[in-house]
Amino acid sequence: MSSPSLRTLLVATIGGVAHLGAVEFLFRWLGHVPDSLWPLASVSSAVFVFAFGFLAVLCSTHTRLLSPLVGVPTLLAWATYRDVASPAPEWSELGGHLVVDGSVYLTSYVGTWYVWLATFVVLAAIEYGLRQHYGVGEDRIRHLPPSPLSRRVTVLVAGAIGGTFGVAIVVWMAGIGVNPTGIIPVLAVTAALAAAVPVGAAVAHGLITPAACFLVIVMPILLDQTFVGGEGGPVFLLMLGPLAVGFAIVGLLEGFFRSRLSGRFGGVTEVDG
Repeated sequence: MSSPSLRTLLVATIGGVAHLGAVEFLFRWLGHVPDSLWPLASVSSAVFVFAFGFLAVLCSTHTRLLSPLVGVPTLLAWATYRDVASPAPEWSELGGHLVVDGSVYLTSYVGTWYVWLATFVVLAAIEYGLRQHYGVGEDRIRHLPPSPLSRRVTVLVAGAIGGTFGVAIVVWMAGIGVNPTGIIPVLAVTAALAAAVPVGAAVAHGLITPAACFLVIVMPILLDQTFVGGEGGPVFLLMLGPLAVGFAIVGLLEGFFRSRLSGRFGGVTEVDG
């Protein structure tokens, strides 16, 4: 994979600035949080919001994969809608710290940006596999190897992207103070597997069901936990391990029935190596 061009970096920079400006505008427009929590009130928050937009645009511009570029504004629009539709939260101060009674979705959007960036990378890898296997604009993909990939490369890709997702989950869990801390390594493995299985299935064989399961099961769990902090906390995330096994099983069943019906496995033969 070649390095991004100066034009790509410029476009990504503009995207990062636009994202920062949009998020800052929404914070000011809604007025649901004190101005000390607005993105531009803190250098670190501003950098993180910029980085979210920059990296998403960079990924899509460099590879022509649409998932990050579509995912970020969609998530931002969803968080904004939920804030608009929810009662204004009540803020108070306790022991020198701001305490909120209610959910503030835009604040959670900013605070968990790296989790969602990793999620969109997972979706981009799935998109790559499915577009290559089914010929959906595969000629427009740039700076990525054509399919089929060797078995070794497929395992490395799925492991790297799954590992990135797992690390993001662990950083998030460590930041909110998960107790007991001993479950954090388990969370890393379960989250990595839940992402690696659908990525590997899509890239290796163009299987759809593991990716669909990730979308309809894992994504709602993430939305609930990152934005609302629903009951159960990391317990739900521990279930990602068994879910990964389930994803593999439904993928195998899809492959079995497809091979019986069409006499081929996803229309593309895997390359050993």
